[in-house]
Amino acid sequence: MRVVLRIALVCFSFALVFGVFELILRARGAESPWLHFGSPRVYRADPDLIYSLRPGGALDTNSLGLRGPEISANPRGPRLIALGDSYTYGHELEYASSYPALLEEVLEGREPWGADVEVINAGVPGYNVDQAYTLFVRQLQELNPDWVVLVIEPKDLAGANVLYDFDGEQWGPVPAWKNWIYLQLKLRSVVPEALKESRVYGFVAGYLTGSDPFGTLPESDRDAQAEWQIEKIGWMVEDLVSRGRERGFEVLVVFYPDRPALVHGGDYSKSGYFDLPFLILGARGNEHMARLQEVVDGSGAQTLDAMQVFLRRQASGLDVESLYLDGDPHMNERGNRFLAEVIAGALGSAMERTENER
Repeated sequence: MRVVLRIALVCFSFALVFGVFELILRARGAESPWLHFGSPRVYRADPDLIYSLRPGGALDTNSLGLRGPEISANPRGPRLIALGDSYTYGHELEYASSYPALLEEVLEGREPWGADVEVINAGVPGYNVDQAYTLFVRQLQELNPDWVVLVIEPKDLAGANVLYDFDGEQWGPVPAWKNWIYLQLKLRSVVPEALKESRVYGFVAGYLTGSDPFGTLPESDRDAQAEWQIEKIGWMVEDLVSRGRERGFEVLVVFYPDRPALVHGGDYSKSGYFDLPFLILGARGNEHMARLQEVVDGSGAQTLDAMQVFLRRQASGLDVESLYLDGDPHMNERGNRFLAEVIAGALGSAMERTENER
């Protein structure tokens, strides 16, 4: 009986404290902070990846939680896996308008690919290289690809979703639960619907947004974080190349033509995201991207600087703004088709180089 009374007392105390805070917040007219990654129907907390797409929960999502049709364990012909974030996923576009779907369409008409070529869209909105790499290593490498295409952009140097860190001797894993997105999604999946309408819940969940609750980032300095992330990306790309040698696939790293930098002549110090009032890489943006390209070039991967291709086409009269969604850093269908053509050309050139080296 005493145990029951104690439990009842604890529950009453919690309810009382919760109610008092709720009344205070409502009386002050306080608005909840911005909540990110809205619906658990689309995203789920993932102990390996921080979060992932829920199978069947998002537009055109298959049983693997990837965008596109179901994937056979045994490919009929050449198979490519496209890793990346919302630029690969196809933000605000139908699946058929994403660059992986358009790349498949382009390659179908070219030798040596043929009609059975398959390009898997493994892009997940918001992912950085930590997550894209982990998704491939833990879930997708068993799909036996012939090529892995990894798209990198300035936001990948901003730290954020940390799954690996250097322990003084080698890179090691960081638990996904230490990330604010994982915690926020976990809260949303376990908190009763009635409590989600409360101001208290909104403040607890909302204040997690953009935080680093367990200190997974090495320093608060933006340049130090960029340098740390560059070295980590180099390690991950090198590991992908090593796995490719063992399993028989090639790696192509694509540097995405960041819209703000592109309209400023390729100046990465101007890189931003949507209309957020800050620059991603800051004054040393060009230095950081040059270092990233140097590190990736030394990894053994094939590389494509799509920014330079877009700049050359801009100089020859292409209206690059027409390749992007209105007021958005993501490409529209025309831009994705152009990018698919550029990547197809890079794949062809890489294959020719490989043949010549044999």
